[in-house]
Amino acid sequence: MNVSVSAGSYPNGSAGFHHTAPTQQFLLFGQEGSLFAVELITVREVLCLNDQSISPIPNALPFVLGLTNLRGEILAVGDFGRLIGAEPVDTQHSHSRILVIEAPEPQDVSLRVMRMGLAVSQVEGVLSLNTEEIVSAVEVSEELAPLLKGLYDSEGRLVMILDVEAIAQSDRW
Repeated sequence: MNVSVSAGSYPNGSAGFHHTAPTQQFLLFGQEGSLFAVELITVREVLCLNDQSISPIPNALPFVLGLTNLRGEILAVGDFGRLIGAEPVDTQHSHSRILVIEAPEPQDVSLRVMRMGLAVSQVEGVLSLNTEEIVSAVEVSEELAPLLKGLYDSEGRLVMILDVEAIAQSDRW
């Protein structure tokens, strides 16, 4: 059986073969007027911050808000604002959220993932990004640079793409 495809088979004159840009879904959130994103696949769930009881940890670093019990699982919760050297998250604001994120456990390979909570000012939604358009981050703060995978221009809005593994392995915990 012979099969042939003619270049005139499609209205644009192509044979129907084209390169599709790799897209990936990201959770978009705001902090102090800036936009950040994490890969959606790393987000287990999003919680309302002021509905979640957080117990402070004595002598913990300022970034660590404390521990919370999420259906029997104890999670450390960090303040994203303090992590990046910005204003702390308003824990009483109705828009503040906890992103429950998962990253590979660097210290114990027998554990599949490490879960942690990251308090953020607000969640904006899910955005599909062309990963080929993420560019390296230049001229960002010293606190933020090691946590970034890159920058993305989303319809004129600058989005900072975070590296969840770098956050999980940060010595600021």
